[in-house]
Amino acid sequence: MDAQYTKARTVNNFNDYVHFLKQKAAGAGVSDNVLNAQKFIQYNARSIQLDQAQASRKRDPNTPPPPPNPNGVTNYLSKVLTQNKVNLAAEYWYEFNTQLTNVSKKYNVQKEYILALWGMESSFGRYQGDFDVLSVLATLAFDGRREKLFTQEFVNAMKMLDEGTINRYEMLGSWAGAMGQTQFMPTAYLNYAADGNGDGKKDIWNTEADAFASIASYLSTVGWDDEIPWGVEVKLSSPIDISFSGIEANKAKTLGEWQSWGVYLAYPTARETAKLSALNGNKLWLVRPDKEVGRIFLVSNNFRTLMDWNKSNNFGISIGKFADRILESVGQ
Repeated sequence: MDAQYTKARTVNNFNDYVHFLKQKAAGAGVSDNVLNAQKFIQYNARSIQLDQAQASRKRDPNTPPPPPNPNGVTNYLSKVLTQNKVNLAAEYWYEFNTQLTNVSKKYNVQKEYILALWGMESSFGRYQGDFDVLSVLATLAFDGRREKLFTQEFVNAMKMLDEGTINRYEMLGSWAGAMGQTQFMPTAYLNYAADGNGDGKKDIWNTEADAFASIASYLSTVGWDDEIPWGVEVKLSSPIDISFSGIEANKAKTLGEWQSWGVYLAYPTARETAKLSALNGNKLWLVRPDKEVGRIFLVSNNFRTLMDWNKSNNFGISIGKFADRILESVGQ
């Protein structure tokens, strides 16, 4: 996997680069039959445009940061966590109750978090993407910005084809190669996909039970604890320097320690008070996505597990809030 491509990264060299990637896949054990069968791997300019747009949203370290937006989290939640999405999740809670209950018991992950991730990633399986996965992975590797990542994903996509997981014509996904109802990259599929209905397949594209099992398998494997909530929204009675916020291991404190620093529940409802009580005795972190000016959250290691799935504070908060609203909606 360490060989470097030395020719110019011009589009007329793309087919040669695909051959280079196939050689890496061969070195990882993918059969010649499968490699030779994968034709029409094409340069996809749209995936580059979308990748560059995503990159441009991340601040250039050489430019001064914009002023913190006190409504950043709120705006994000209003966009991605709609009442319609909550209503659909409540319907699916009952429709797929048997599958969700079985998976929840097997992997020790609460049903509401499985539903929240399913709903947020693919709108409950309805939006899975229609990009040819091999083409976008090869294109993004060729572009070079994250070549190591997308090279590994290309090789693992080839491994999936070699194992007979899926047919090439069915291997469709997002512009970055995320697939199925779980939006797993090929590496995540190989590491975490699970058979939820006992038919010997791990079909995250068409089988809800497998999608649920795969989501729960992922969370369970990276450290989920079904005895505790994700976190609670809090306020401060006295200022805490921003340097103490974040989910690094050395920034954890007990509930009592945070409370002694002036942390208290933002919305002391019966539900939130019960969640706070359940967090007692665990390591907790203070998360401030909008820096000093915005909303504040006290989170458990489960939130850090969600950050393993997607390294965005806003995403993690949206899943936690979504899970909370699902429980409220179904009267749990």
